[in-house]
Amino acid sequence: MEQTLLKAVFSFGLTFALIKILIPVSRRIGLVDKPNGRKLHEDAVPLIGGLVIYLTILCVGLLFLVNGVAVTAYYVSAGLLTVVGVLDDRFALSVKVRVMCSFIATGIMMYWSGLIFTNLGNLVGMGDITMPLFIAIPFTLIACFGIINAVNMIDGLDGLSSGIAIIALVSILITMEFHTHLQEFVFTLVAAILAFLIFNLQLFSRGQKIFMGDAGSMMIGFTLIMMICYCSHTTATRGPRFEAVTGLFFVGLPLIDMVSTVLRRIKKGNSPFKPDRTHAHHIFLRAGFSPRQTLVILLIIAALMNGMGVLLNYLATPAWLQFALFLLVFVLYYQGQHEFKLSYLLQKVNRGRVTS
Repeated sequence: MEQTLLKAVFSFGLTFALIKILIPVSRRIGLVDKPNGRKLHEDAVPLIGGLVIYLTILCVGLLFLVNGVAVTAYYVSAGLLTVVGVLDDRFALSVKVRVMCSFIATGIMMYWSGLIFTNLGNLVGMGDITMPLFIAIPFTLIACFGIINAVNMIDGLDGLSSGIAIIALVSILITMEFHTHLQEFVFTLVAAILAFLIFNLQLFSRGQKIFMGDAGSMMIGFTLIMMICYCSHTTATRGPRFEAVTGLFFVGLPLIDMVSTVLRRIKKGNSPFKPDRTHAHHIFLRAGFSPRQTLVILLIIAALMNGMGVLLNYLATPAWLQFALFLLVFVLYYQGQHEFKLSYLLQKVNRGRVTS
């Protein structure tokens, strides 16, 4: 455990140093987020968080962590997504390019490591849903793209996607009962994200703000879904460490928020990929909550969803019941968000009437 903590401290320090080095570089090459109509910040902010976090875990992995086929596959795939994310942050790549690259990265991971969602468990109470490869492969590709996109879409508020990632990583680690190799990786990644948060949330008055960028949200989304796949994967020597459906709770908030947002866009006749201000954090901000209050509220919601997943796994809850409960959470979230929005609009109308 002491060695794990030392590696985490090294990861924290390396991330901190890389941020300091790359901030002026990012400004010179134009790797910054410029404010526009949808952005809350006023100045151009360096988009280096994701790149720095990946470079840190790569360096720590090469120096200290146990090597293996799956580990190598992960670093190559995550590296590809990080590079694509950096290019997207700088040049605004098309949706087709991002989708294609996420499929390629997932394909590399599947081919090289063998991590594929083949058994979804007893989701409907009629026995395990086991998929042949010709179904499992496209399912895994779509699942990975969905989570990558979900984390990317919710990354619209300082500390939100990174905070959700930390909660998910810790929840997976608890559910895995602190599996040795995974424990070192999780501690290293969490330490890197915490160092990023110091700058992102400007916890020091003189600290320069940075953003995660698409590089970070894509890499973190990919990491989470691959960890869920690994932990729910059955091998010749062991069964799954938790049900695949349990993983839904660990990425519950970004996943449910993305599906809710896409459904609302489609209902309005808009493209599901067209950016707007209908995510949960936008709704809370328009309702008068401060950015920090909104962050705390959403992280509490994420923690409750994750805690629910940990508890259901601890109680050995059947997969079909976990799936039913997750669908119930989704319905309550979607309906509650709609009711909250209507309540806010009615209050706004009433205030207008009183003023007039």
